[in-house]
Amino acid sequence: MLNSSDEDSDSLDTQYSVLGTEVEDTGSAYLITVQMKPQSSVDADALHRLAMGVLRAEGAVSPLEVGIVVTTDDEVRALNRQYLGHDYETDVISFGMQSEGAEEFVTPAGRPAYLGDVVISYDRAAEQASEYGHTVELEVATLLVHGLLHLLGYNDLDDADRERMHARQNELVQISGFGSWTAE
Repeated sequence: MLNSSDEDSDSLDTQYSVLGTEVEDTGSAYLITVQMKPQSSVDADALHRLAMGVLRAEGAVSPLEVGIVVTTDDEVRALNRQYLGHDYETDVISFGMQSEGAEEFVTPAGRPAYLGDVVISYDRAAEQASEYGHTVELEVATLLVHGLLHLLGYNDLDDADRERMHARQNELVQISGFGSWTAE
């Protein structure tokens, strides 16, 4: 689903792709790929920095690779139907490579472990931002943090876990500089 890097596989520099352009972020052992739909007003650099901050704050062992895709409702719905068996729109989906029941993912030699992908519906984020009274950028950031927390083992299946996850999500969004998260 995500574009792979053409860089030397021994490099652990962070890279991200925005409409096919790759930029290196030296000094990091996280490999983060960000793919954006062209009409998005969200800053890919900001999402990249946010993902790095969440991984660090959560103590994610590096080296580690994560993919982030900001796309349309139609694409997210198609993925939701194809991979999760749910034929409805949703705001964010996480595809963990280390999840229970996930197919075995073989990491090529010299590459960091692949944590998974977070796929965000920009259309749904824009709609929810309006409902919640904040910016689309803040809503996309919130959805990214939510998706990353799922990849890192959080779940929101019961009330206690949901409360714990959303409290951490709110804290991470606030300390990231995106603003406060108030709606549920």
